[in-house]
Amino acid sequence: MNRAPHLLSFAAGFLSLSQEILWIRLFGFANESVPQALSFVLAAYLLGIALGARIGKEASTGTRNLWVVSGLVLTASGVFDLASPWLYGIVAHSAENWQKACGGLLVMITAALKAVVFPIAHHLGSDQTGNRVGRSMSRVYAFNIAGSALGPIVTGFVLLDILTTQQCFAVVAVLGFFAGVLCLFKCWPAWRIAALGTAGIALCGLAWALPDRLIHLVATDAGTIKRIVETRHGIVTIYDGGQSGDAVYGGNVYDGRANLDPVVNSNGIDRLLILSALQDRPRRVLMIGLSIGSWLKLVTAFPGVEQIDIIEINPGYLGAMQDYPRQLSALRDARVRLHIDDGRRWLKGQPGARYDLVVVNTTWHWRVYASSLLSREFLSEVKAHMAPGAILAYNSTGSPDVLRTASAVFGNAYRYQGFVVASDHDFRPGLRTQAAFDRLQSLVLDGAPLFPPGSGKVIRSFLDRTFIDVAREQADHSRPLDIITDDNLLTEYRAGHRF
Repeated sequence: MNRAPHLLSFAAGFLSLSQEILWIRLFGFANESVPQALSFVLAAYLLGIALGARIGKEASTGTRNLWVVSGLVLTASGVFDLASPWLYGIVAHSAENWQKACGGLLVMITAALKAVVFPIAHHLGSDQTGNRVGRSMSRVYAFNIAGSALGPIVTGFVLLDILTTQQCFAVVAVLGFFAGVLCLFKCWPAWRIAALGTAGIALCGLAWALPDRLIHLVATDAGTIKRIVETRHGIVTIYDGGQSGDAVYGGNVYDGRANLDPVVNSNGIDRLLILSALQDRPRRVLMIGLSIGSWLKLVTAFPGVEQIDIIEINPGYLGAMQDYPRQLSALRDARVRLHIDDGRRWLKGQPGARYDLVVVNTTWHWRVYASSLLSREFLSEVKAHMAPGAILAYNSTGSPDVLRTASAVFGNAYRYQGFVVASDHDFRPGLRTQAAFDRLQSLVLDGAPLFPPGSGKVIRSFLDRTFIDVAREQADHSRPLDIITDDNLLTEYRAGHRF
């Protein structure tokens, strides 16, 4: 049995789906992780597959040597796969209005080049006569499905965890190029194969010699990039923030700052610090979302804290924290227990855990998967883990529907700046007391007062800010506010970021 067509079909599936995973990552990052990015790339890919399959069908009906056609297409695909991310990055950097159209076109071409091979593999691997035609066709399909399944697994779970996005593009491009060389091996004379192999080696050298700048090209222009940390979970970018503290971007959107100074307050840490006044002795604290660790560090200064469970889904933030010793020291605090996991999954696995204070450092409401941390179902899960009198605080990031949803789950829910604070009791009067002022003034971080002498006006401004209830929130908006659920993905699509 000739297995070569089966392997060709496998390679087409593996290379195609590997590139799709990489383009979803790159295009999604460039477009700030909005949910529409996935569907856009998928649509462009399917159009490319349809176009390439049509071309491959026409090529199979002629008198051409189909192994030569496959080899030339795959080698061309390898070169294109290496160049196209850079072309996209240059356009995204210099002509932002054209980046979506450019990305869609490049994705369509890369998909089309590999799709050309699939009909050819069928033509080479299927018996044209006899009673075995069905079996031979199914084998070609089976190998293509196997390659299509293995590609995302190897690329998405292995390569992206040990290499950068740029390096992954290079690896898949080189694999495609040499798959083409193998197709030509028995059809071309030795000197041609040697020349093509030399070109392939040069391609490898070029791929690894290129400076690691691809993500720099498509990253948000928020200043000088100091560090980029890539894992299969996502991309963390650190920008020089000067006196305001370095800025942290996750998935190419603002995620926080390294600032720990409440007087500077460039990262809105007043929202967090007032919780020490609302909950005077939060014995057990749950935090979902680590980011650079600034919030965790500040919570360690709260009086009465005995245990902090911190859940973070992206271990890349641990790498980003290495340059910030004060934040990093919080992870060495004996009271802190770090869990690399999904927040909802972790909560479901700890049904008996109860907390006095829950802080959820949610991302922007319009980002992909944001609903999973803003929905009524998630809030109900958190509520089941809250002790009597406990406080929940989390980011609304400008969505009025977040407060509406919290009000449907909790008896008392109000917005403080961009934070929604919720509980089973009305906690607002507690901020107007002298005891609240004294608690903030007495906070100590790393052996020194958190608020420097003469910060009384700053503390008072934190405590005097107005809490907005859902009625006031509704009055400030012309449309009816809705409840976010796991099913309606409200903040991601209907009330989401424009794509």
